[in-house]
Amino acid sequence: MVIVGGGVIGTEYASILATMGVPVILIDKRPRLLEFVDAQIIGALQQQMTDIGVTLYHEEEVVAIRKESDGQVTVSLTHRPPITTTTLMYAIGRIGATKHLNLEAIGITPDARGRVIVNDHFQTSVPHIYAAGDIIGFPALASTSMQQGRHAACHAFGHPDHTDTDLLPYGIYAIPEISMVGRNEEDLAKAGIPYASGIAHYREIARGQLIGDETGMVKLLFHRQTHALLGVHAIGEGATELIHIGQAVMAYRGKIDYFIDTVFNYPTLAECYRVAALDGLNRLPRPWPQ
Repeated sequence: MVIVGGGVIGTEYASILATMGVPVILIDKRPRLLEFVDAQIIGALQQQMTDIGVTLYHEEEVVAIRKESDGQVTVSLTHRPPITTTTLMYAIGRIGATKHLNLEAIGITPDARGRVIVNDHFQTSVPHIYAAGDIIGFPALASTSMQQGRHAACHAFGHPDHTDTDLLPYGIYAIPEISMVGRNEEDLAKAGIPYASGIAHYREIARGQLIGDETGMVKLLFHRQTHALLGVHAIGEGATELIHIGQAVMAYRGKIDYFIDTVFNYPTLAECYRVAALDGLNRLPRPWPQ
């Protein structure tokens, strides 16, 4: 199978099919998959995808797709020879199903991809009309969409709601799965925030060895001076569950020191938080004795 598009859907299907034994070529015009995800996590994902049989074509564009008389499909590329395949999946983003709604008649103009623009309360350009979910674009996840809908309903009826949109977790169900909450290194560097990182590999954790996942990891980003937890990034089995521990600590403005002073059940993948916190703090320069 050839998959065009290295976004969330393309990446998920590529890894799932390759795990089932289907040879997959994944084509994307960007230099790496999922550019909004931590680069180190994506590096690990791409290596594991390659190991299970996914061929990655980065910085490549499809210029033509032609169905042949024998039912096969020929894909013409910018920099590589054409590919002939039995099956092609086209996953270059989703388009909002607004074309036939005649939204312009009520004063709402969708963007070029059919998505509706909203404010922080999910109000459209017509204040008493709200929009939430995939129709407003990124992140277009079931979990975030449900909360967006709740926030919109609360706002419409004047009911207080305190959703922290900076702490929405993202889950990508590739094999292995990925999850994240908070900020990544690129964001922190651009903002000039002094940060440090700590990493725990599943292979260091007894539970990781027991379940046979020795390539997963949990990465913590924290402020170098205050130790405030700024972001959590995970890859491996259970990553989308693990992320909620970091999300809770961040919601209550916790510090990375919390993980040092807390006992986790043994053996669990949650121990990764303690090992990652120790790793991060041990990387910081030691104060000189007076």
